[in-house]
Amino acid sequence: MQTMQKLKARLSHWWYAAGAAVALAPASALAAVPSPPAPSTSPKANDAIAWFKGVFEDLSEVGILIVGVLLFMIGAVGMIWAVVQVLSNKGTIGDMARIGLVSAGGIAFGTYLLTQATGII
Repeated sequence: MQTMQKLKARLSHWWYAAGAAVALAPASALAAVPSPPAPSTSPKANDAIAWFKGVFEDLSEVGILIVGVLLFMIGAVGMIWAVVQVLSNKGTIGDMARIGLVSAGGIAFGTYLLTQATGII
């Protein structure tokens, strides 16, 4: 019985040692990473026009991402709704095909916007 208790104590000691090693590993790994250089595109000091230009470009990228996500989500919900309406015999196939085509266009355009915005980033 004592050998079992000794084994449990030894295993718990190893377990805590492994946990401490895992907790300290990221800190020591990040200590060796050099700091990134300053970007060459940053505006010079007291250059308000360049600063506003950069802010406008960043906001336009965020806007493109938001519009792309909204179009994709609306298109996906429209496609699901059209399929459910057809399968439950609540809508005609022609009407639901129109909604499905518009939804597919929304998905395609949303995917295009997301691709363009992530390409810029």
